[in-house]
Amino acid sequence: MMKRLSLWQRILLLFLIMAIAGPFIPLVIASISFRWGWPDLLPSIWWWEKRETARVPLAWDYVIDPVSRVFPAFQNTLVIAVLVTLLALIIAIPAARILARHSFRGKPLVELFLATPLIVPEIAVGIGMLLIFLQMGLQGNLFAIVLAHLIPVLPYMIRVLTSIYGELDGGMLDQAMLLGASRRQVFMHVELPLILPGVLAAALFSVLISTNIFLLTFYMGQGQVDTLATLLFSKISGGGALDPVSAALTLVITLPGLLFLGLTHRALKEEVFAGGIDKG
Repeated sequence: MMKRLSLWQRILLLFLIMAIAGPFIPLVIASISFRWGWPDLLPSIWWWEKRETARVPLAWDYVIDPVSRVFPAFQNTLVIAVLVTLLALIIAIPAARILARHSFRGKPLVELFLATPLIVPEIAVGIGMLLIFLQMGLQGNLFAIVLAHLIPVLPYMIRVLTSIYGELDGGMLDQAMLLGASRRQVFMHVELPLILPGVLAAALFSVLISTNIFLLTFYMGQGQVDTLATLLFSKISGGGALDPVSAALTLVITLPGLLFLGLTHRALKEEVFAGGIDKG
């Protein structure tokens, strides 16, 4: 494949690879270093040079230690992301269907309202929700965090699904109903398979956004619910150089999104989407 590319195409491809992988390189190096201080470009002492006193890198030894609370935080992060994604899909699918297939008075205002979480600062949303949740006694649990995460997730999910529904041939759904299928059967056996790649893409956005939200999680969790984002920010809140533990936690926080991306990779391919239509 590389032989077919011109020189400029190879340079562009290399630039894209470095732009994506570049930020992870210092994280990987820092996570396996023993001592790395300013202004050294590379660690002055690597982990394997101290194997007599450290059988595994200090950062990863901390991560796997129960004292770090990384595993409970990882579990909470996954549970929250899954619940947020499922609830967001239940809300976003009918909303996207209506926005894409129907015209009604005030539709531009509705679309603008749905996009407001992308415009309003997250700190303003967080403080407003916290005041409401405090009065209702909902703060300090997973349920409160899930509800809070829906606010930034829904605009992205609705936007993605609205685009998918805009390209969906409604005639196929009408034909299925003319042939005697119920609305539930049409949705489960015709509509859902056709929009499934879009649903997976929207779910991927949801997982990526949810796993990286700190401020809303911090406000609603009230320090009683640990997630990977809160652990990482509490570790780096003091500033200073990137220490090995912070580097390892940063790598761990990328795992939920990578796991979901790996699970949905094949279904997100364009040829799989086309194959699903042919089978329908």
